[in-house]
Parts: sequence; C-alpha cells; structure tokens
Amino acid sequence: MTGLDWGVFLVYFAAVVGFALYQSRKNVGVEGYFLGNRQLPWAAIGLSVMATQASAITFIGATGQAFDDGMEFIQVYLALPIVMVLLCVVFVPFFYRAKVYTAYEYLEDRFDAKTRSLTAFLFLVSRGLAAGIVLYAPAIVLSVIMGWDETMTILIMGLITILYTMVGGITAVIWTDVIQMLMMFAGIGAAVAILFGTLPAEVGVSDVIYIGGIQEMWQSIDLSWDPTNTYTIWTGVIGGFFLALAYFGTDQSQVQRYLTAKSLKQTRLALIFNAFLKVPMQFAILSIGVLLFVFYHFEPPPLIFNPAEVAMVETSDRGSEYRALSSEHAQLHNDRRQATLDLLEARRQGGEVDTYQAGIQDYDVRMSSLRSDAKSLISDVRGASSNDVNYVFPSYLIKYVPPGF
Repeated sequence: MTGLDWGVFLVYFAAVVGFALYQSRKNVGVEGYFLGNRQLPWAAIGLSVMATQASAITFIGATGQAFDDGMEFIQVYLALPIVMVLLCVVFVPFFYRAKVYTAYEYLEDRFDAKTRSLTAFLFLVSRGLAAGIVLYAPAIVLSVIMGWDETMTILIMGLITILYTMVGGITAVIWTDVIQMLMMFAGIGAAVAILFGTLPAEVGVSDVIYIGGIQEMWQSIDLSWDPTNTYTIWTGVIGGFFLALAYFGTDQSQVQRYLTAKSLKQTRLALIFNAFLKVPMQFAILSIGVLLFVFYHFEPPPLIFNPAEVAMVETSDRGSEYRALSSEHAQLHNDRRQATLDLLEARRQGGEVDTYQAGIQDYDVRMSSLRSDAKSLISDVRGASSNDVNYVFPSYLIKYVPPGF
C-alpha cells in the first residue's frame, strides 16, 4: 500500500459513510427509518437490490472460480430475468398493497405471531451466517493487500457497518449500496482494461479469446444431464429459478428494499433494471477470471496464490518438496509461454496450429496437476484443505495494478 492507495482508501471510505448519513437526514419516524418514507428513487433501489447479492465474494470468488473452471457458473443467473418479471406481476403488488414493514409481518396477519417469529428467526440466522461469509471475503483481500489480521479487519468492517446502519436506517444502507455498486462497475472496467494493458503488445483481443477457447474456458452453457456436473443449464434454470424466487421474493433483505419505492411502478422499474443488468455484470466478472487464466500464460503464475499458505509450507520440514514443485511449475510455465507465442504467430501466418494447441493443453494439464500436488502438500502440513482460488484476483491486483487503482 502506497500513500496514494491509503489516501484513496480513506477518502472513499469517509465519503461513502458521510453521503449515506447525509441522505438519511430526512427520515421521519419508524417508516422513515425502516422504509425511507417510501420515497427512494427506483434506480437507487435497483442498484441496492443488486448490491445485496453482489459483494466482495462476487469479485474474488467468481473470478477465482472462472480462473479454475471457466464461465459455466453464469448458468445459475440465467433464470433471474424470469424471476424478476414474476415478482413484478405477483409478489410486488401483493407486498405493496399489504402496507407491511417486513415480509414476515404479513404472516402474523395471515396466521399468528408464532409463525411470524419463526420465519423471522430463520431469516436472522441464515442472514447472520451469510453476513459472516460476506465479511470474510473482503477480509481476505485486505489481509493480502494491507497485511492486516483477518479477525481485526472483520471487526472494523462489521462495527462501522453496524454504526451507519443503526444511525441512518435503510436510507443509509441503500445509498451506500449505490456508491458501492457504481464503484464495482468502475472496478470491472478498470480490471479488464488493465489486464489487456499488461498483456504482451502483440497479443490482441481475438488472441485472448482464442487462447481461452483452447481449454473451453469461455464455454458458458452445458446441456448435459450428467448429475455429476455441478453447473448445467438445467441446474441453473430450474434450481436457480427457485433459489432466486425465494431470495428476491421472500427474504427481508430484498423485500425491505423494494418497499421503499415511491410507487408500485417505481418498484417494478427497480426490479426490471436488476433483471437486465445482473447477468451481464456477472458475465463480465467471470470474464475477468478467464482473462487472468490467459494472462498467466504470459506472466509467471504462483504455484499457490495464498501467500500465507506458501509461507507456512516453505518454513515446514516439507519446504524442499514444495520448492521442487514450484521450480518444475516455473519451468513448465516458460515452456507454455513460448508455445503460446508460437501458436499465435502460426495463427497470424495462417499455418498449422493443431500441434501447438495440443502442446499448450498438455502444459495446462501438467501445471494443473502440480497445483493439485501442492495443495495436497499444504493440506498435509496445515491439517486442513487448501483452496487458493479466492487469492487469484487479489494477488494480481497487488503485483500488476498501478498505485491508486
């Protein structure tokens, strides 16, 4: 972290919290605190709905997953536009006419207080567990970038978030979400631009797409009925449909947001806005993971991206084994890099490319095998499984992204 990085970090942090609290100054009474006096604009609500589902997990988890497995995770989101239309037709008018503060308040009116209490309790438990994961994801990033202890990072983020939420209510939360989402969009654009800027000068957009295609990293749709495949069009559309319907239709974190709109029309606009924007955003974030996969065909990738795990295994009595794997991995990278450059040159000249493609695929398999061996070694040393995909994007940011960004 340079002085410029710290300056950007502190100014942005103060500006986000200050702007959110400023916007909440007009809150009046209980309805103002919980529903923003039902006066919030549809665009802000739409971005907030999106931000509730998107977090640091989206940036570091999705990019890491795409780095390892490609674009297939996008299938989980394909049912989202259908869900949003259904919500606009059925759920939103229902909640709006009921004039409730929470999704569970209706259950007390329809059944009894015990039913409301049970569903509210289940929401708080599930949302509390989810918040733990959402806090842990940025803690990973900050621990890598700043060298902070993860526990302390989680406490700082959690306490400040609780503070501005308690003081500013739903209005502060929504406007904070708006700024965070705009920053996330800017971050996606910056990440893609910088990635292309750090590639060798002779490597263009078509080359990147081509290299990713060799390993089928761009393949987004799996039509198979194989139950061992985690992500297929069927699990995405069917399973994703009901997961999204439950989340956006009954989860208080979502319902409370679209109850803050000025009118039923404004609420529908917010959800349709989300329907059209969420899938392209997710596609762009996953694309960063594939771009990183291609990028590390030219720049030397770490054998393991988690620096804490690397330090642990290197100082253990099995450090020599890890260093031997790392040395072999580095040599394979050099060979793969040259093969990739030769392939691109042959492609430009209109020559035979099949042999080069087969060679690169072989290098990819062998390097992946070495990563698996290294993870097994680390698991033996630390007594727990190793999964470093969450560190792929942060590692790139630290080494290649200019100060300030």
